[in-house]
Amino acid sequence: RLNIRYYIKVMHATNRNHEFRKKLIGYAVKIIRLTKLLSKTPENLIVFSQIIRSSTSIGGNYAESMFALTKPDFTHCLNICKKETAETLHWLEVLLHLNPKFAKEIDQLKDEGESYLRIFISSVKTAQKNTK
Repeated sequence: RLNIRYYIKVMHATNRNHEFRKKLIGYAVKIIRLTKLLSKTPENLIVFSQIIRSSTSIGGNYAESMFALTKPDFTHCLNICKKETAETLHWLEVLLHLNPKFAKEIDQLKDEGESYLRIFISSVKTAQKNTK
């Protein structure tokens, strides 16, 4: 049987966080578009595969967190978002070294990713405090 109060709470949280989820989708799309601009060297192709996986995983795990069934599950999802964001920043740094002519574009994505990482770090701390 569906718990109506729980469903309303989840839907409210989903609506409230919809804008952030859209930003995470936009971030992944910007990274995918960047990979289309860069040369298709063997080194870049390896990094493209990694960075597309990690950047798209951020939003996917955030969306999953909105429907977490328990507080520890919610915190776990946010921790994965944090890890995937950190990994994406790593791959952006690698791309910067391989493609210095695209420093402006890559630096913008790094700045955006760092802001998301700060949000996830803060969110995990708050979630952990609230589960104690």
